Amino acid sequence: MRRRLLAALITPLILTVSVAAPARAAVTTVDRIDFQPAASPVPAGYQADTGAAFTTTRGYGWVRQDSLAGTRVPLDLTANTRDRARAGVEARLNTLIHLQYGDTGGTAGVATPGAWEYVLPNGTYQVTVAVGDRPSYDSSHTIRVEGVAAISAFVSTAAAEFRTATVTVPVSDGRLTVDAAGGTNTKLNYVDIARVVDTPPAFSLKVNFSDAATAPPAGYVRDSGAAFTDARGYGWIDLGELTPASLEGNGRNRNPAAGQADPRLATLIHAQLPSGSAGSHTPGAWEATVPPGVYQVTVAVGDSGTALDSVHWANVENQNAIAAFAPTAANRHATATRTVTVTDGRLTLSPAGGTNTKFNYIDVVSVPDAGAQPSVRTSTPANLATAVSRTVSIVEDLVLPNGAVDGTSLTSSAVTLTRADTGAVVAGQAFTSGGGDVVNFSPAAALAASTTYRFTITPAAKDVTGKAFLPFSVVFTTAGDGGPPAGGIAFDSTVGVATGAAFTSVIKGPDNRLYAGTLTGQIHRFPINSDGTLGTATIIDSVRVNAAAANLPGQPNRTVIGMAFDPASTAAAPILWVTDNYQYTGTSNVPDWSGRIGRLSGPDLGTYTAVVTNLPRSVKDHETNSLAFGPDGALYVSQGSNNAMGAPDSTWGNRPDQLLSAAILRLDPARLPVTLPVNAKTADGGTYDPYASGAPLTLHATGVRNAFDLVWHSNGHLYVPTNGSAAGGNTPATPATLPASCARRGYTGPPVPALTSVPTAETDYVFDAKPGRYYGHPNPLRCEWVLAGGDPSAGVDPFEVPAYPDGTLPDPNFDLAGTFDAGLHASANGVIEYRGGAFGGQLRGKLINVRYSASQDLQTFDVAAGGALSGRRTGIPGFTGFSQPLDVTEDTATGYLYVTELGQNRITLLKPRP
Repeated sequence: MRRRLLAALITPLILTVSVAAPARAAVTTVDRIDFQPAASPVPAGYQADTGAAFTTTRGYGWVRQDSLAGTRVPLDLTANTRDRARAGVEARLNTLIHLQYGDTGGTAGVATPGAWEYVLPNGTYQVTVAVGDRPSYDSSHTIRVEGVAAISAFVSTAAAEFRTATVTVPVSDGRLTVDAAGGTNTKLNYVDIARVVDTPPAFSLKVNFSDAATAPPAGYVRDSGAAFTDARGYGWIDLGELTPASLEGNGRNRNPAAGQADPRLATLIHAQLPSGSAGSHTPGAWEATVPPGVYQVTVAVGDSGTALDSVHWANVENQNAIAAFAPTAANRHATATRTVTVTDGRLTLSPAGGTNTKFNYIDVVSVPDAGAQPSVRTSTPANLATAVSRTVSIVEDLVLPNGAVDGTSLTSSAVTLTRADTGAVVAGQAFTSGGGDVVNFSPAAALAASTTYRFTITPAAKDVTGKAFLPFSVVFTTAGDGGPPAGGIAFDSTVGVATGAAFTSVIKGPDNRLYAGTLTGQIHRFPINSDGTLGTATIIDSVRVNAAAANLPGQPNRTVIGMAFDPASTAAAPILWVTDNYQYTGTSNVPDWSGRIGRLSGPDLGTYTAVVTNLPRSVKDHETNSLAFGPDGALYVSQGSNNAMGAPDSTWGNRPDQLLSAAILRLDPARLPVTLPVNAKTADGGTYDPYASGAPLTLHATGVRNAFDLVWHSNGHLYVPTNGSAAGGNTPATPATLPASCARRGYTGPPVPALTSVPTAETDYVFDAKPGRYYGHPNPLRCEWVLAGGDPSAGVDPFEVPAYPDGTLPDPNFDLAGTFDAGLHASANGVIEYRGGAFGGQLRGKLINVRYSASQDLQTFDVAAGGALSGRRTGIPGFTGFSQPLDVTEDTATGYLYVTELGQNRITLLKPRP
């Protein structure tokens, strides 16, 4: 709730605290690695290690075993991988890598013994390893993990070909090391890594609030309003100043007159005593010193006496337990239980929002092993937020110790929004992001004005490993009715002018027909009727046919996002450029290097020509995104990042960025070779160099995390709406010695520390993307280390990352002037410049940007001739109420808009209101 210097220990004089020895441990999965050839299928839940040499950017790989005592020497063991492809053998055991190939005298591998290393935070880890192979049984398998023997001299037999073992080891140097010292021709099949997290000792504190004369009930201690002290370990603070404050004199005992059978409810303390009553009139909150951890907290409010003059509120940490409880003669008390996380050493109970709130008692009990469960980190809107937009989407930043959210678990029993006054359920849709790193709830219709709502996540919500979420609940209040919108801009919608496909992008062609890409690779071409509705689609299958013919992984499905018509296109002979990618279906095992740029031509666009292949790809939905031809005739391409915040993280499969990741690329058709495609693979056996003289595919702007779309405005500027990261990502640190490649852009600093599990989310952006500038997503391969605006001062800085130490300067190439806020958790996606005749100058020339998550709407920006954006506006009639909208395009002949809605597999038509 705030950050202060706090006492970390409970004084032994507090006899009311029950602490059980000793602490226990929870195990949370970090990663699962299968050792295999690059062409082999990857087992579900694993990522492949194909023998590549260790790099800090990848975060794992192979080094010479004889270099472990000093400076590590990377070692390529690609030639040592095998897939035995035997029937009846588990996939993880069918593949392997030789750590000591030369022991058998073979010539089809690398004889230098290798060790495998994996970068992770210091701590304690539980590591499972498997070794073995088919006949001939010529190995003595030995595996050490951090020098601890896991398997020693195991020799396979026909009856026992494989052996698995688990060890728990400490890591103190930031690398988990697996070696085969002492073995002969050791063959490693897979490794599972899990972190062992100590959970605090059991903790219990039960407090009865009362006057100073009343003895507490059995098992409780009395609190009669004394100010908080470290020595006591609990007490009262000023609700506004957050400093210790005495509320002595505010305690009451209503018995015997009230005849209350429960002594806990017979007593109370006024947390907000009205003037005219005896006692302290300083509104107070109550705090207790507790070890950081997860706690189940039960709180009761009310008055057993005759007074009914209260509106009781109870908030525990960043959650709400009781909202606006107004007692009656028949119902004088309310009780609620919440599960909360304490990170600053103090648990806080607050009456904020209430009038004359009276606390009866509080029970605080630790939750064992809660560190292994997913939970909510922060909520937008936050608890007790007011003046919240009536078209809001509620978005939760998460702590995900085991990986992403299971989107299928977000049912109506798992995620709810209700009116706080009536309990009426609000219809809407709960979903997660493509990366599975947030929970989003979007109401089906605008919320009521000036009304309080409760948002709740229950344990029915799960992560991909099946672990239940810790329950969470907040309340917020909507804004009042602001009256009719200013400006007169309004649109009327015709929902579902096309349905039945997972439409991604949409564009109008030179033949006056509407083209829509899909998640599975079909392109739908619609005739546009005179009223703007769409006729029967022709399905163009060229991408899928080519993928099947090329036997691409995952074929025939390929996700089409980018679509741009070649400037040379005519109505009779259109030429459509597309991006197509391995389809992401929710499991985090998408192969890297699986993006393409292609060109469709010929009758019904039936000929697919692969122009660029082997573009980088995340394990999830960050991929090769949209295309736009610039005024220079070049094709500009948005290439997504491979991770959250620039360094590998478990939520994104621990995949590092590649040289072309997180950037706007520029493809110069005049530089394309006669023989296509261009192989753009820059690592893992690829040699493409975007900096080489005459390179057809180059870097236009870098640090662009994940831009779904981009548009060249009539003012000559390239605008790029971009998704910022949810909380929980990792950032890279500058190495002690900068790579020689940094000289390419003259980079000399600043030095930047690494951040792990960054506690705050990035906002979303719109960038005015200029050539050669940096836009905030680090990529160490390009000597880019600083996330967003860094944290240059002790004050609040533009686009700052508060987890950095004060004084952390932004990258020298960071384009602050070209960075604009698109809204927290907006998922800012499709974008156009409105060019139609509707509304005269009120809308013409503005940017219209789709927001997939927060509010699921369209927003507009004013655009200056010099490029600056301002006047971000939401809530335009007709621009709200969509279901996971992704893209928008305009029929400039009519000013009609078409919006793809992924949540309902449809396209919606928007017409300017007369």
